[in-house]
Amino acid sequence: MAAASAAALRATGANAADDDARRLFEQRFPVLFKPFIGRGTRATVKRTIVPGQMWAFEQNIELGPLETTIRCVTCKLSDGSLWVHAPLAPTEEFFEFVESCGDGTSACVRYVVVPTYALEHKIFAKDALARWRGAKLYASPGQFTFPIRDVSDEIVFGKKVDFVLQGSDLDVRSPVAVPWKDEIEFETLEAGTFDVGSTKQTIYETAFFHKPSKTLIVTDALAQIPIDPPEANSVEKLLVVSQRSTADPVPEDTPEARRAGWEKTALLVSYFFPEHEELDPAAPGTVIWTDGWHDNFQALAGRLLVPPVVRTLLYAQNPNAVRRWVAAVSSRWDFERVVPAHWEAPLACSPGDFKRAFAFLDDDAIDAFPEGDLKRGLQPVADIVLKKK
Repeated sequence: MAAASAAALRATGANAADDDARRLFEQRFPVLFKPFIGRGTRATVKRTIVPGQMWAFEQNIELGPLETTIRCVTCKLSDGSLWVHAPLAPTEEFFEFVESCGDGTSACVRYVVVPTYALEHKIFAKDALARWRGAKLYASPGQFTFPIRDVSDEIVFGKKVDFVLQGSDLDVRSPVAVPWKDEIEFETLEAGTFDVGSTKQTIYETAFFHKPSKTLIVTDALAQIPIDPPEANSVEKLLVVSQRSTADPVPEDTPEARRAGWEKTALLVSYFFPEHEELDPAAPGTVIWTDGWHDNFQALAGRLLVPPVVRTLLYAQNPNAVRRWVAAVSSRWDFERVVPAHWEAPLACSPGDFKRAFAFLDDDAIDAFPEGDLKRGLQPVADIVLKKK
């Protein structure tokens, strides 16, 4: 019996070591998330959205003690090939999970999609294309590099972009250019700009409609923050964030402490500097949480919404363009669910639900966020990004 137990322990250790090796990747470009650059580790979770048709792959991105979900969506087309939206960190585990949706080989991935300019959603496309060498690359407009401008596609992605997702699939005349458009349609949002060095960068995001499953796929345009802590979030990090004061010891692991850590994590990720996180005037260098943060979390979580950062920093610049995009998406497509790139997914969502999430465009009091979180957290960032005086 003892020998059998020892053998089981050795096998468990070997499996854990194998999992660790399959979760390694190399970060070749500096980002805010862990690792800033160099070797890192990320676990991937595979979720079935629609059996035999659509899957989501999820990893956690980390900034200090904060963690949030980032998601890749993969669709299996009628010819058996795979369409991959916003590839994740290039671990062997991620690649194998994606390929398992097809015939299990790298050749089954035919299309890689970069849906936005945002770095966290495009940075690993180059690694994905190195793995899936036969795949074509489809990218939203407005891809850019910084601080050096006008870097070639070959440097950014390892190859030229095969097709730029400008406008709508309705504008595509050649079936050869976008061979998947009979199954997956698209509408690209162009709304506002932000400063990158000495130039202005246009904001783009492409939404996709997977017709066979009636699923809308977006990146940052919509989200729903869960009320309960996600299973993938580290308990140790939730407990650290749950502290009332950074001068306090880390609390014991209780459901209440985990929930407090999650609620504060969501506020920090959403607002950067939330209203109730303050410097302790009596203890320099110490951060405290004041009463009211739970109410502010309740105002944020558990509902389909345009995330505060997107709404305040991006869409406020050109609401008319956003209105046109919302009208196109909600009038063209009879979707039943939406899969965003962050937080919860999939989410039940009709065209009417989609339109209601953007009702703030006509009345900014609708679904308003706490004024303190906006003024203290996002408005100073908006002033810097948009260079407002």
